[in-house]
Amino acid sequence: MRLLQKTLQDKQLQPLLLILAVFAAAKVAFLLRYHLPIWDEAVYLGMGKYIYSLGSSGLWEMLRPPGLPLITGLVWKLQLPQMLFSEIVTVAFGAGSIILCYLTGKRLFNRNVAFLASALLAASPLFFLYSSYILTEVPSLFFVLATIYFFVNKRYYLSGAAAALAMLFKFPNGLVLAAIAAAVIIPGLISKKSQLWPLIKTSTAFFMVTLPFLVFNYVFYRPFTSNPYDAIFRPFILGAWHQSNPAKAITEPLLNYSFYAIEAFKQHFVFVLAIAAAFLFWKRKWFSDSGKLLLASYFAIYAAYFTYIQNKDERFLILFLPAICIFAAAAFFELLKLSRSISTKLKPARSFALVAMIALLLLSFAVAAYKDYHFYSWRPSSEPAVASELYKSVSALGIRGAVLTSEPVFAAYSNNRFFPYYFTSFQGIPQELKALNEWEQNKAFEAVIFSSETLFCPAGDFECETAKANMHSYLQSSFRQVFNGTYYDGQLSYYVFVNESLYGSK
Repeated sequence: MRLLQKTLQDKQLQPLLLILAVFAAAKVAFLLRYHLPIWDEAVYLGMGKYIYSLGSSGLWEMLRPPGLPLITGLVWKLQLPQMLFSEIVTVAFGAGSIILCYLTGKRLFNRNVAFLASALLAASPLFFLYSSYILTEVPSLFFVLATIYFFVNKRYYLSGAAAALAMLFKFPNGLVLAAIAAAVIIPGLISKKSQLWPLIKTSTAFFMVTLPFLVFNYVFYRPFTSNPYDAIFRPFILGAWHQSNPAKAITEPLLNYSFYAIEAFKQHFVFVLAIAAAFLFWKRKWFSDSGKLLLASYFAIYAAYFTYIQNKDERFLILFLPAICIFAAAAFFELLKLSRSISTKLKPARSFALVAMIALLLLSFAVAAYKDYHFYSWRPSSEPAVASELYKSVSALGIRGAVLTSEPVFAAYSNNRFFPYYFTSFQGIPQELKALNEWEQNKAFEAVIFSSETLFCPAGDFECETAKANMHSYLQSSFRQVFNGTYYDGQLSYYVFVNESLYGSK
């Protein structure tokens, strides 16, 4: 709030306020269209319900961080429209990230770099799109940028607290603490004058803010684990498999290692100047500035980690996108200055360089703006049939008890307790059958939602596909089917079965 107040009171920040105004206006247009939640969004909405209902509503995924569900659940608890207000919160985090990008760029370089960097971030198609999704990338980015901003301003305890919050919104953001460690330790090794107190203070605050989450894990998961370590770090251990998620893996080596470079170039053509920034980092000795070194460490560590892991997703780029924006903006003005210094004897070359630089920037923003505008067509103007018929079917059918589901989106539309059984598909579909048998024996659920297409099978794994077909047959023979429909242009078929052995005929 202090950062926002400072921004609004500083008359020199009027260009930034213009960016924020345009960003907010564009987001209002998004909010006026129907928001059909995607898979991960529904998980965070469902987890929020679970937290504030003490487990009687929603669903729970242990491998997810708790930060965003604490917000979506509070919205639900206050009886506000959960999807609408949760999206507004994400947009607010997006606006905060733009402000922090500006303040960081201004602190490390100058006002011109700050303005261009924040404009590049706001217009980047990935950032613009996902700041309207109820996902962890944009909210956690806000805390990552806060971590860096506080650290370069020597507010080490605040930096550590922000780093912890960044991790509690998205676990891989613990990497920002590694970036700080690198920015502190490397200069100390070179100069042989170690200055570890900033790192110690930051790490202490990081641990203190993280501690309640670790204690919660111990208390909540200890009865289900073999030792205290597994209980304390259970979400991290279970979440680690996502690094090698086969559903999003890229097996071709060249595409795998160039994935985020290609995705970055798709955001803005002007990001090609980040290559020039790497040269300037050494030529201009930017590395001698601890803040610039931290920004570079942040970029290098995040880019290396997400490039290394098998799981590739374009939205992961958002987590280190501001570093690209700031360095590309800094390189732009450095090269612009260089082009102006060309001798007047080479006036044609000088003019060409200036025009080329400005044209590249304008073209970059024009293409990005076109992509941003295109996103509006992704949202329907009114509630689609898949929402009114399918996802609201649990409530429409009068199902009030626990529901086993192969997809989480249903949890965004009703307040039942949902038990997801889609995780074990990565261990083999027979595990799904085992889970259903166990639930049936315990007589603990009223209905089962089944969609074969939402249970993952590796390409060419006919045994897995056969097991899914057997699972469908098992459900048809054991329970009463009360709903069937095909949606998403005929790609996904859904079935709802009622467990009459527990609840009787309705």
